[in-house]
Amino acid sequence: MHIRISLASLVASLSLASMATAGITGMTFTDSTNDLFDNGFTNLDISSVTVSNDATNVYISVSTVGFSNWTKYGIFLNADDNMGSSSHPWNRPHDLAGQNISGFIGSWVDSATDNAQFWSYDSAWTHLLTNSNSVSAGGVVTFTFNYTPYLSVGDVLRFDVGTSGGGGSDPWVDLLSRSTQSTSGWGSASTAGTFLSYTLVPSPGAVALIGLTALISRRRRA
Repeated sequence: MHIRISLASLVASLSLASMATAGITGMTFTDSTNDLFDNGFTNLDISSVTVSNDATNVYISVSTVGFSNWTKYGIFLNADDNMGSSSHPWNRPHDLAGQNISGFIGSWVDSATDNAQFWSYDSAWTHLLTNSNSVSAGGVVTFTFNYTPYLSVGDVLRFDVGTSGGGGSDPWVDLLSRSTQSTSGWGSASTAGTFLSYTLVPSPGAVALIGLTALISRRRRA
């Protein structure tokens, strides 16, 4: 069965507080630092990305060595069937290295609101909505989307995260999928590594319910 992330009804609640309320711990993917063509751009140097989910949403939080609001973010999304496009809708020079994506989030933080674009691919890229990301006091930028129309617990979300500059022809200067330089300079295309994978897990409430159901069942058998 093919599962596409078309993002057609993805809704961004974009709140770090919601993650804490839900009791989500998630999975953290670390990235090598000082791996840029110019390591002075600490705001472009990804240090880690944490991905988590609850019963409705996936949360992707991006941490960089430094922080500046001119940073641009790209999140490349696909399910485990690798359906989709070999390009992305922002058209920045980038080679996905044979991988396809069916969803893309392009974002910036130099606007307080309406700073995250959600795109879907189904034979062509469609801009679905513009919403807002969430930025913590420490400069961690969080993106949230509703996965329930397209994915279920146990499904695998394949993804990559990149940072870039303000120019429309800038490459992705750092990529989570690469432990080495993704590009040799502003005028050179970036190249992805192997996408990361995150498996959707039951929400804490669902796990507790499963445990309670099992306990009741045992008591009845006793």
